[in-house]
Amino acid sequence: MKEGSEGAQLAPEWRRWVVENLLRGADAPDLVAVLEGAGVDAALAREAVEAELKDPCFEGTRKALALDRKLEGLLDMYGELYRQAEGHERVDRHESLSGEEFFDRYYFQNRPVVIRGSVVDPASEEDWRPERLMASGARAVSLVEHADLRPLLESLRPPVAYVVADARAGRPVLSVEAEGFQSEEGAARENVLLCQVHGRRRLRLVPAFELRRMTGEPEEKSAVPRLEVELGPGDLALVSVGWWFAWRVLEASTSVSFSAFAASAPNVTWEQEPAPPEPTPPPWRKRG
Repeated sequence: MKEGSEGAQLAPEWRRWVVENLLRGADAPDLVAVLEGAGVDAALAREAVEAELKDPCFEGTRKALALDRKLEGLLDMYGELYRQAEGHERVDRHESLSGEEFFDRYYFQNRPVVIRGSVVDPASEEDWRPERLMASGARAVSLVEHADLRPLLESLRPPVAYVVADARAGRPVLSVEAEGFQSEEGAARENVLLCQVHGRRRLRLVPAFELRRMTGEPEEKSAVPRLEVELGPGDLALVSVGWWFAWRVLEASTSVSFSAFAASAPNVTWEQEPAPPEPTPPPWRKRG
C-alpha cells in the first residue's frame, strides 16, 4: 500500500526532509516530485508540502534563518574587504601613536594594534614583579576593589591618550601568570588595552568576522587563520571587541588591562545573548 493511501500520514523522517529542503530554498514542486518518486500519493505529497509551508513554526524559523544568512553574508563581505587590505596578515606595531591615530585607525576600525609605552612608575617596578605578587596571592583581580593593592594602583600611569586619565575610573585589572600558562580561546566582550609590565606572552587573535566558523564545527574553528604577536615589558596591545583571543605565557608575567577608553562612550559591549522577544506579539485568540 502506498504511503498516500487514505488515512495515512507522511512519515516523520520525510516531514523533516521536506522542512530542511524548504529552509534551504528548494521549490515546492520539486519536493512534491521527489515524494511521488518515493511512492507517496500525489495528493498527499502536495498537501504535506503545503502544510509545512503554512505552519507558523516553519514561518518563524524561515524568518530567523533569513536574518542569520543576511548577517553571515555581511560578515563574509567584511572578511573579504579585510583580506584585501594591506597588512591584513599581521598586527601593526608602533613605537608611538597619537590618540587621534589610535582611535581613527584602530579602535573605531575594530583592528588590534601594539604600541610601546610603560604604564607603571619606574620607581615601583620591583613591586610589580610576578614572583612578588604570586607570593602575595594576587592572580587576576581588580586593582580598584582590593585595598591591599592600593600602592600598585597609585603607581599606575594610564596611557591617557587612549584610556581615561583617572586609573580608578579606567577599571584596571591586574593579571599575574606563571610561565607556561595558556588561556582558552574566547571572544572579547569589549575593547581591552592589555599592558604588559613584566615577562613575555604570545597573543593569538582571530577577527570578529570569523564568527560563523569560530562557533561552528571543531574542524572549521581549527582551520581559521590566527594572527600572532609577542608582547614584552612596555608593550600595549589593543584587543578589539568581537575578536577571539588567547595567549600563552612565555615568562612569568604581570600585566594590567584597561577597559574605559577616552572616547565619547567609554567602551562598546558585544552581548552574545539571545535577542529578546519582539515587543508587540499578535492578539491572543481563544480557540473553540
